[in-house]
Amino acid sequence: MSFSNRVKDELVRLPLGMPVEIKAELAGMLLSSGTLNIDNRGLGLNWETEGAQVARRLYALLRRIQEDLKIQIRVGGGGQVGSSQRYRLEVAPQENLTRLMEELGLVEKNRFPTGQVPWKLLKGENPRRAFLRGYFLGRGSINNPGSGYYLEILCERKEIAEGIQQVESRLGLTPGIRNRRNFWLVYLNRAEDILNFLNLTGAHRILLDVESNRIFKEMRGTVNRRVNWETANLEKTIQAGLKQLEDIRTISLNLGLTNLPPGLQDIARLRIRYPHLTLKELGDRCNPPVGKSGVNHRMRRISRIAEEIRKEGK
Repeated sequence: MSFSNRVKDELVRLPLGMPVEIKAELAGMLLSSGTLNIDNRGLGLNWETEGAQVARRLYALLRRIQEDLKIQIRVGGGGQVGSSQRYRLEVAPQENLTRLMEELGLVEKNRFPTGQVPWKLLKGENPRRAFLRGYFLGRGSINNPGSGYYLEILCERKEIAEGIQQVESRLGLTPGIRNRRNFWLVYLNRAEDILNFLNLTGAHRILLDVESNRIFKEMRGTVNRRVNWETANLEKTIQAGLKQLEDIRTISLNLGLTNLPPGLQDIARLRIRYPHLTLKELGDRCNPPVGKSGVNHRMRRISRIAEEIRKEGK
């Protein structure tokens, strides 16, 4: 199951909610991909999807609002090997459907589709969330966050896309909008927005999974960065220690450590004895202890003496 289908599978299992939420979600689903037809009996409706659970959700929403609607669900294939099953929900032309479409703000009294987001239903956060959920169920998709954060909603008209964009903006999201061939896309590409979208529409279980994976990846990244940092520091410490040992060896062979000042003798012998220690750790072993800057100063003096010996030997 794709990540989009996992999200939709959770959304269709949510309770239907209050009447105002049911109407808003129903309006979102029908506006997303419903097709209206007209005859002397009134309006008819066709709605198609690849998801059986999504089709059942729409059926349940319609029945909850208008019990006497005559609804059929048909199942068919795409006509090719490997093609997905299609679930087609058909409502024959009938006057009560016309009244329902007018009530949802999807058609005007002259039976022409409005082609607009039905703002009269969206007077509050919960109806807006329900509407967004319904539209996403109809024509939304979302990437698996493991491969990048991206969510898009497909619209056939620019006016609808701009309406969806406004709904998302009023819910605190920051959507973009662009054209693709003959369609308009409303998209989210920020992790924070997509996580908020999942929360707003009710996909809380998926949200927890995504958050858990995100936190795990962040922790793993932090640990890796820490390990890399410590490895780099260890490498620097080792290289510095080897250079210091080479300087001490040069002095020992050509000048003799006993000819160094007492402080330099002490730190040179400690470095020979403890080649793996950091400067701070070497300073702690001095008697009396010496700070890191003091040890570093002594090592620089040893390095200068060794360089002078090498220059004289050339």
